[in-house]
Amino acid sequence: MLPHPAITEVWGRTEQGVTRPFRCGADDGHSYYVKSRGAGWRSLVCEWVAGQLAMELALPIAPFAQVEVNEAFEYMLSTRGDRDLAAGLAFGSRIAEHTREFEPALLPRCAPDFRKDLVAFDWWVRNGDRTLGDITGNPNLLWNTETEAPVVIDHNMAFDRGFDAPSFRESHIFRADFAVIAGDMLLRADYERRFASLLPGFASIWAQLPQNWAVDEDGEARVDPAEFFAVLNRVNEPGFWN
Repeated sequence: MLPHPAITEVWGRTEQGVTRPFRCGADDGHSYYVKSRGAGWRSLVCEWVAGQLAMELALPIAPFAQVEVNEAFEYMLSTRGDRDLAAGLAFGSRIAEHTREFEPALLPRCAPDFRKDLVAFDWWVRNGDRTLGDITGNPNLLWNTETEAPVVIDHNMAFDRGFDAPSFRESHIFRADFAVIAGDMLLRADYERRFASLLPGFASIWAQLPQNWAVDEDGEARVDPAEFFAVLNRVNEPGFWN
């Protein structure tokens, strides 16, 4: 793995999103939305595992990294009453340039293959946090104004223990494309093959997790790899699409 970018500046927090990530500059010259202790350690694991799988599937996800936060930043923020940024490794999603918020009018400009790939992926990793109605929603997409293409962000709600399949089918931004997949046996089989081919790499992805994300101060596991793998391994079980 490449060296972890070190955070050199903390500019504040975003007002959008439940986790309200920190806006930071790093020594690699990039800016990041950084999530740490305040977002919940399990959500960082979800971001990392789902993000790695999304990259393997060539989804246009915003670049991300494990970023190093030094103790000085933790102390500075804690003196202001903000204890959500912990020293050590945090999850950083690179702030994408030339992007704007995604809106319903952009739906027809998304490539059909991308729409199907994303809704199938979200079904696989049990990510129901990508919704959009006629006016409002939370698509967790951006639009790149230079490439005229979508950018995928935020997987902190993947591997949802309370995943609601009927709600997913009704509210996902690309729900119409899920119906297309559900009605096409060959398309379903192709996605099953693609997803199953990534399962052998799960152990390697898990091994990349920082210790403080996976284990607490007492040495107790914060997350269970078997739980995550069971979600992904559904692709090998009958009724995966039901």
